[in-house]
Amino acid sequence: MKKRLLLLVSLGWIFNYAHRMAVPPLIPMIRAELGINNAEAGLLMTALLLPYAVVQVPAGYIGDRIGRKRLLVMSIIGYSLSSALILFARQYWELLAVRALYGVFSGLYYAPATALISEVYRERKGSALGFFMIGPPVGSGIAPIIAAPIALALEWRYAFVLLSGMSLLIGLALAFAVRGEVSRPSRVRLSLPGNVYLLSAANFIVLAAFFGLLTFLVSFLVSYGVSIRRASMLFSLLSLVGVAGSLFGGALYDRIGRRSVSLVFGLNAFLTLVLALSASPWVILPLGLTFYSVGAIVTAYASEKATSENLGSVMGFVNMVGFFGATVGPYIMGLLIDSLGYRAAFLSVPAMYALALGIMGLEEKIGEGGFSRT
Repeated sequence: MKKRLLLLVSLGWIFNYAHRMAVPPLIPMIRAELGINNAEAGLLMTALLLPYAVVQVPAGYIGDRIGRKRLLVMSIIGYSLSSALILFARQYWELLAVRALYGVFSGLYYAPATALISEVYRERKGSALGFFMIGPPVGSGIAPIIAAPIALALEWRYAFVLLSGMSLLIGLALAFAVRGEVSRPSRVRLSLPGNVYLLSAANFIVLAAFFGLLTFLVSFLVSYGVSIRRASMLFSLLSLVGVAGSLFGGALYDRIGRRSVSLVFGLNAFLTLVLALSASPWVILPLGLTFYSVGAIVTAYASEKATSENLGSVMGFVNMVGFFGATVGPYIMGLLIDSLGYRAAFLSVPAMYALALGIMGLEEKIGEGGFSRT
């Protein structure tokens, strides 16, 4: 039962990401049709990430109250149906509204899912969360593989309709294949420990960097003469290598604990600097390994800061703050590209990872981590 649960919850997370990351490879087509600039294209990510961030803490608390599996099923069905509404969006503001609605339902997923997995797997939570966190790389990787061919053959909106049908099946499978509530605490508290704030600040910065880079990676490569088809394949390659990165991150956390946070922040700062300066496709392979390891590591470390009574609230808070960063990241990156060009704009990414690394060093120095397995 545990393996079936982990598989289905992870599939729901994969399609949660596939819907949101179907936009980046389609940005050139969307810009051409709607006549928008890069900053406005960045807002297509911001529109979903802002409501996504806002509902994180309520999602964690509600999942603890009504049952985490129940809320996950509601989230999958909701984000599937709302994403399909893109078929009817013809104006820019309509597209923003649909993406925002999708953001609300997709935001109900992460906190109850990670709390559920942390409770069910306990001592092996790093490895289990590492498997769960293959969602971002796999979802981001399959998004252009599904979206680009459909967009070229039909119209870009139909890519979201197909994704919606696929994810809806996952929601129904989770509802009927896993019976009853698996993880529901006897007591629930909406409270936050003081040692969670520096980690949350670092998460804000790295998710701003993460989504800023991913949103414009295809456009960045195209600006250096790479065809849109090859650039989309490199985007998928980054994400597919990230599957190994997520598993690596979970295993690394189980082995060395909080030190893995600083390690991957430093590696990402170096590799994104190489990418910004060279635009070399060869950096995609090592970057995929470290880029996607962050999610599993930060998630596992955040769970160590909570008790069973406030686990959902803590997981939701760390992710909420992180996704406020994700909300502003694509828009700021778009503004930097419009004003400074791609290379200068992409240099902001290693600077952000370096800043997050400094924050984690400060956390260790002042002893707010409260973590004994270092």
